[in-house]
Amino acid sequence: MIWDNLKKNKALIGLSTIGFGNIIGGAISSIFWLVLAGMLDTESYGQLSYFLAIMGVFSVVAMVGGQYTMQVYTSKGLKIEATLYLVSTISSLIVGLILYFIFNDIGLTLLIISVSLLNFYFAELIGKKLFSKYSLMIILQKILFVIFSLSLYYVIGLEGILIGYALSNFIFIKHVYNIFKKEKFNLTFLIEKKKIIFSNYLTELTATARNHIDEILTVPLFGLMFLGNYFLAIQIITLMNIIPGIVIKYTIGEDSRGISTSKIKYITIITSFLLAIIGALILPTILPIFFPQFTETVLLIPILCFAIIPRTIFVMLMSSFLAKEKNLHNVIGNIVTISLLVVGISISYLFYGEIGVAYSYLIGTSGGAIYLLIISFILKRNTMKI
Repeated sequence: MIWDNLKKNKALIGLSTIGFGNIIGGAISSIFWLVLAGMLDTESYGQLSYFLAIMGVFSVVAMVGGQYTMQVYTSKGLKIEATLYLVSTISSLIVGLILYFIFNDIGLTLLIISVSLLNFYFAELIGKKLFSKYSLMIILQKILFVIFSLSLYYVIGLEGILIGYALSNFIFIKHVYNIFKKEKFNLTFLIEKKKIIFSNYLTELTATARNHIDEILTVPLFGLMFLGNYFLAIQIITLMNIIPGIVIKYTIGEDSRGISTSKIKYITIITSFLLAIIGALILPTILPIFFPQFTETVLLIPILCFAIIPRTIFVMLMSSFLAKEKNLHNVIGNIVTISLLVVGISISYLFYGEIGVAYSYLIGTSGGAIYLLIISFILKRNTMKI
């Protein structure tokens, strides 16, 4: 009886299918970065993380409209795929070439192009509820990522990691080619939906800036060695953030269709509290055993663990605002986080040192979540009055 009910629960099936791919893929990726930390010195690891942060920001700059636009509109059955793929192919080539002339790194350029289109591909699969294919493709990409990156690292050194990462992302080529053959470029749709598309784009752009501004700022202020320690801590936090990342991929589509996801969101938030406490207690003991050269990571990780809680709250509320096309609040929430991070890291450089960066991360993440909580409460109260 219980098993039959579970099989009929579409929310659970969809969530578990997405979750399988994200957990396995995320675990492969995070373990790779952790293993790499044991292979490289802290400065080389910091240099690599600096390029990844730049890639993270500029791949979204090149991804015109953002993956939320792809997911929301494909979930509603609208034909926007070819339009978004074409515009972003052109923009990613332009951004990639500009960065090549600045950094003279072909791996970074290839990453900009491949990541921007790959994120669209994954968003399309989820929007169309092709959850099994999504899981299969994300696991395949991560496996190829590890194989290519390690192989090229031993052949050409540090740059080979970025090139290998980029090559693994091109699993979407055949699919995008078929989309271009079947569908026509729809400029009218872009014009009609320009406000919401731009709002989605800003949401994703500010979210990405929020995720990487700390890494970019720490290099001129604290150096590559500190960034190496900080990046290792962030990779561990990223691994712990897999669950809310899985949930929002499912809830955006369901929220867009008007289906309640409150129970899933509440359970996810409770889980984040448990993960934060367990991580803060256990990780400082375990890390020195596996990463003895990353001494500062041990000091940062207990503080960063508690950022999982506000991050989860933010993501759960963000899903609802995206579905209701009230994306401005997500943008403002991200800007609040970015502002607190920039101010906090700057003050830390003057007065508190490296440990202040971890506190800035926690405060910045909390600030964005508090803003969305206040807005959500106000909107609900206004709806009840009506």
